[in-house]
Amino acid sequence: MNGLASLPLRTEYRKGRDDIAKDFYLPCMSIADEYDRAVGFFNSAIYVLAWPSLKTFVSRQGKMRLICSPVMQADDIAAIESGYSQKQEAHNAEALREDIRYMLSTPYLHKPAVVLATLIALEVIDVRIAFMSSGSQHRRLFHDKLGIFHDGFSNTISFKGSMNETWSGLSADGNLESVDVFLSWEHAREAARVKENEEYFESLWRNECDGVTVRKIPDIAHSELVAASDPQRWPEMVDQICQEIEAAQKFEARQTAGSKTLRPHQSAALSSWEARGRRGILEHATGSGKTFTAISAIRDALGKGEVPLVLVPSELLLLQWDREIRDALSDLEPQILRCGAGNTKWRDNLLGPWTRPGSDTVRIVLATMQTASMPEFRSAVRQGAHLFLVADEVHRIGSSNNLQLLILETGPRLGLSATPRRAGDEEGTRKTLEYFEGIVPPPFTLQDAIKSGALTPYFYHVHTVRLTAVEQETWDEITKRIKRLCAQAASNKENNSGSEQQIKYLLIQRSRVLKQANGKVAIAASILQNQYRPGDRWLVYCDDLSQLGEVQGALNSLGLNSMQYHSSMEGDKEQTVRLFEANGGIIVSIRCLDEGVDIPSVTHALILASSKNPREYVQRRGRVLRRFLGKSVANIHDVLVLPSISEEASAGEDPRVNIVAGEIARSLEFGRSAMNPAAITDLERIALTFSNDYKALLGEGYEDEE
Repeated sequence: MNGLASLPLRTEYRKGRDDIAKDFYLPCMSIADEYDRAVGFFNSAIYVLAWPSLKTFVSRQGKMRLICSPVMQADDIAAIESGYSQKQEAHNAEALREDIRYMLSTPYLHKPAVVLATLIALEVIDVRIAFMSSGSQHRRLFHDKLGIFHDGFSNTISFKGSMNETWSGLSADGNLESVDVFLSWEHAREAARVKENEEYFESLWRNECDGVTVRKIPDIAHSELVAASDPQRWPEMVDQICQEIEAAQKFEARQTAGSKTLRPHQSAALSSWEARGRRGILEHATGSGKTFTAISAIRDALGKGEVPLVLVPSELLLLQWDREIRDALSDLEPQILRCGAGNTKWRDNLLGPWTRPGSDTVRIVLATMQTASMPEFRSAVRQGAHLFLVADEVHRIGSSNNLQLLILETGPRLGLSATPRRAGDEEGTRKTLEYFEGIVPPPFTLQDAIKSGALTPYFYHVHTVRLTAVEQETWDEITKRIKRLCAQAASNKENNSGSEQQIKYLLIQRSRVLKQANGKVAIAASILQNQYRPGDRWLVYCDDLSQLGEVQGALNSLGLNSMQYHSSMEGDKEQTVRLFEANGGIIVSIRCLDEGVDIPSVTHALILASSKNPREYVQRRGRVLRRFLGKSVANIHDVLVLPSISEEASAGEDPRVNIVAGEIARSLEFGRSAMNPAAITDLERIALTFSNDYKALLGEGYEDEE
């Protein structure tokens, strides 16, 4: 038997049981001279090039045909259903060009994108774009992920395999989770399946399938690719990519059915962190998988005989980390010493032996920062190069209460935070960055997370409320006092600690005016009355129990039932979430999405809680975008309270006085990444009335210390 027929192939391959790359994908690519693939979205094309076999495939003058789809909004699909127009084609061509530019400008995707661009320019790969209608029976194409191998001996293999659409990482098996395999040289029934799949692919390629419009890659997108191609260096880049994949595999968990694998940005971040001497902070967006990234680094550290010390800011995160470590490292059966949040066994002379070097057991210490800051904890820890320090929400370690932790002598250090810089605390930020030796480039932003599929695309809706006359009077009076103190602090920089403390107190006092603004409850009730539909999952984010009660009362008067979710609630919080996920509804909550809490099923969020801290602003909105089965898009309604500009307009240069402009600037930044960026046009005009340089105020605010 020759060619593909010489391979000993199974009828199916499943990740966890089989090595799909080694046993199926790479052997087929090493023999085939033609490969057809329906790959899903265009920007996932780089994940199916079977890197270790790619140069051999090209040297045999192999040819590849890919059918991809652009990421499309609902109105794009509706326009295609009503008739594919030149205008629509131009719109989607531009979207495809933006995808290409994103891939080329993203460090961990740059080399794979250049290789793909080069092979398209050299006509090794031919790409066509499929635009699907919402009711098309052929939508299965982008779920089944059809693939077909041909060789020079008239043998054909077709396969259908599920693909992880959140992109688990650059892998030699093309990201396949499982595949069913059909062989043309087997019995008649199997050969018929192969022929059916071939005919199906050919009909798509020729644009002959109802409900699917297939076009050649648009000229402007093709030109973008050709301009990025590198015919001389692409083989060298393939070698580098293979080396990077191999290097990242040491961080991977044991491959069992359903086990997680690192996404490209996670692998790239760990590689960069290691290149920096295994020290640094990952500035990765909420929902980007920071915890799993760190656990993968912990796996590697345990293999080196190191003892991980994981620090978290809250009891909730301690429990979450405990669960995730035990799940991801179950094959290692780690012994975890929990410290803090009611766990006191560490005081029984356990901490020293647990953190000593050279033990044969797999040991991990998991502690709250509050407990780890205690002198008795720090003195009991066996410090040294064997200790691997991991700090979740690393900005918390820079607070005055936790700064003592920054004198721990350790080996590797890894910090995690979507927003590692502390608002209004240059000293705490400086000390934190120095201890961890800076931020590992590049940051993984909210836009990156949405583009990569880690977070859900969203629509953003801004609602503004004015202060009442009494509220405005209070606001103006406090603002005047803040201005006076800021001026005094500026003129006496040598001895202004007292003024700074008074300023902070007044800022907190003034922020309460916005938080408790009378108009918030009425607008919340109005939004839900007009927007809520049965089956929706709304989260209403309130400032405190008083506001929560008022919102619930207003909703009840409209006949809208709601549930509470907060730390001091009676009843079972987990049961509340389960009911919410199963049936939908409205949850009225307080701080339930801050630093680690997950309710990913939320489809709509209504945020009433004013945020003086840029971090809280980012976290509360970002967590609503977490992926959930059946959730393709999220909607975020943001309520901003706007004082009169009389005092703000003449506030001077101190950004603390003009804090509202900073909140508006953050809202504008969030809106620009939404699927409806035009929705913030009016808000931009309002921002200019508060500050001519409102963008400079993006990070201004102050920490709400624990």
